[in-house]
Amino acid sequence: MKIAYLYYDFLNLYGESGNIKIIKNILKYNKIKAEILYLSLDDQLNFDDYDLVYIGSGTEENLKVALNHLKKYQKAIKKYIEENKFMLVTGNGMDMFGKKIENLQGLEIFDYEVKRGKRKMTEVYTKGKIKDKILGFINNNSYLDEESLFFNKNNFYGTYILGPILVRNPSLVKYFMNKLTNKKLKYDLKLETKAYLEFINNFKENKNE
Repeated sequence: MKIAYLYYDFLNLYGESGNIKIIKNILKYNKIKAEILYLSLDDQLNFDDYDLVYIGSGTEENLKVALNHLKKYQKAIKKYIEENKFMLVTGNGMDMFGKKIENLQGLEIFDYEVKRGKRKMTEVYTKGKIKDKILGFINNNSYLDEESLFFNKNNFYGTYILGPILVRNPSLVKYFMNKLTNKKLKYDLKLETKAYLEFINNFKENKNE
């Protein structure tokens, strides 16, 4: 399996590299060979070669730099997504794939437009693709047309939820990794599960105060 971690050097806020680390650990635990490619502006991107592409979040200025670089690969990205290959994008990295970010032209892969508004910083505890609630936090001033925290099309998964989201949500990482590998994998997520349950209990206690 070949995994491309794009713009690891400047779209790397909030410890989002943790998503790559847990993916790598799960593949290793299941004895699945994986090559992690750390790619940035000086690298040639070959989307036909990748089984998974991951992009994290960054400052608005760094996002513009990444967007300008990705525009050279617009057709390749669209083809990649249409072929149901996997892409995980967290934080404001998701903004790049819509039609516009305010007055800035996006990659136009999807129909949504991104609005800028008042920055929101808060813990979240919300529904998603799985039965269990999804935990994390948001720290952004981006809003999709539908003001959604998630966007999913084919095997493109975009979310404003940080955390890192896969580390904080054991059920979600199982769902994602089973789909990615098309296998029912084995997991050792005792610490992650303990942290998840403790957050839920604290959340309920605080809500009842």
